[in-house]
Amino acid sequence: MSLEGEWARADVFRVLRDISSNSDLNWPQIAENYQFDLSVIEDPQGVVPITAWHGVFEHVAEALGDDAVMFDLFNNVDIGCFSIFDYLFSCAPTLRDACLAWVKFIPIRTNAYRMLFEEDETGGYVEWQILEGRGEWRQNMFARIGWSTQQLERALDMQVPPILIELATTAPQNTSAFQKKYQGRLKFGAPHNRIFIPRSLLSRPLRQSDTHLYEIIQKAAMEELDRFGQLESPLTRIANEIATNLAHGACTLPHISAKLGMSQRAVQRLLEKEGTSFRKLSEEIRRSAAERYLRGTDLPMKEIAYLIGFSELSTFSRAVKTWFGVSPRKFREGATRVSALNGGPRKKVQPSRVASMPRSVGQPKQTRSGKSARVE
Repeated sequence: MSLEGEWARADVFRVLRDISSNSDLNWPQIAENYQFDLSVIEDPQGVVPITAWHGVFEHVAEALGDDAVMFDLFNNVDIGCFSIFDYLFSCAPTLRDACLAWVKFIPIRTNAYRMLFEEDETGGYVEWQILEGRGEWRQNMFARIGWSTQQLERALDMQVPPILIELATTAPQNTSAFQKKYQGRLKFGAPHNRIFIPRSLLSRPLRQSDTHLYEIIQKAAMEELDRFGQLESPLTRIANEIATNLAHGACTLPHISAKLGMSQRAVQRLLEKEGTSFRKLSEEIRRSAAERYLRGTDLPMKEIAYLIGFSELSTFSRAVKTWFGVSPRKFREGATRVSALNGGPRKKVQPSRVASMPRSVGQPKQTRSGKSARVE
C-alpha cells in the first residue's frame, strides 16, 4: 500500500551518507533503485517518497552488515543536522515544551505520520505513529530513536537519562553501543514506538534554554509549517486514523469520518478517486498490522487480535489464514525460522562522525534480470 504524495525531508539521507562515508555505498545507484533525485539530499527543502525514506535505511544497514548500526549512527550526530527541528527541542524552556514542539512541528519533517505526547500521573510518552503498509520502517525507527535520545541526553545534560524506550519490532541480531548504554531501559516487541519520560523531568529547564532565541526559532518553524503543511495528504490522514482506531473497535466509516471532520460521502469520494474504498483500505491496514505483530513481536495471539480490531480470536485466526494461507501460529513460526536462517550477528562497519514533490513510488526498481535491486 503506497499512498500518493507521502513524503519526508531528504536531508536525513545527506546525514546518513556523511556518517557512513567510510563505507562503500553507491549513492547514485541507491537513488536510482529507490527512485528519487539524488540532488534533493543537498536541497534544504528537498523531500523524498516515504517508501524510499524507509527503504534506503534498510538497504544501508544491510550494506553495512550491521542491523543495529542506526542506533549508534544517529545517537552521535551533531545538533543542528536537521536545522530548525533540532533547535525546537534543545532551546525550549522545559522538556515538556520541547516534546510539545516536536508534536506541533513534525509536519515540517513529513506528512506521512504524526507524533503524539501524552501524560499520566507517572510521566509523559513521546510516540511515533506506526505506518502500516508503507514498507519496512525498522531501521528508520532505530535511527529516530538514536537521534531523539541524543536530543534528550544533551538537553538534560545526562549521559543516560532515566527514560524507557519501547519499540514495536524485533531486537536486532547485532548489539550496538546504544543498546548496551540503555540496557534494561529498551524493550523490543512492544505495541508502540515511544519513549517514556518520568514526570520529575518534564518541568526541568533545559541546559540550552534561551527565551529570545526560542521565539526566533519558533517564528522560523511557523514559516516552514505554513509551507510544508500545505502538502498534507488527505489519504494519509484517513489511513492513519484507521490504524489508530483499530484497537478501539471504532474503525467504521461514520466514526473515522467524524474524527477527520469530514462527511462520509467526502471520505468515500476521496478514496474512490484513489482507486480504493474504505473497506479495502481498512483491510490492507489490518493485514499489514497483523503481519508486523506476528513477525516482529512476541505478543499473545489474543492481544494481537484485539490490537487490530478483532473481538474474537477465532475471527482473527480465520482472517490470518485468508491473508497468508496459514494459521497465525504457523505464520509466526515460519517468520522465526526465516530469521534464524539469516544467520547471527555480522561484522560491524565503524561509522564516521559528522557534525518539488516526489513521485509516490520510492520502491526499488527491477533489475534487467527481473529481480529486485533492493537488498532484503
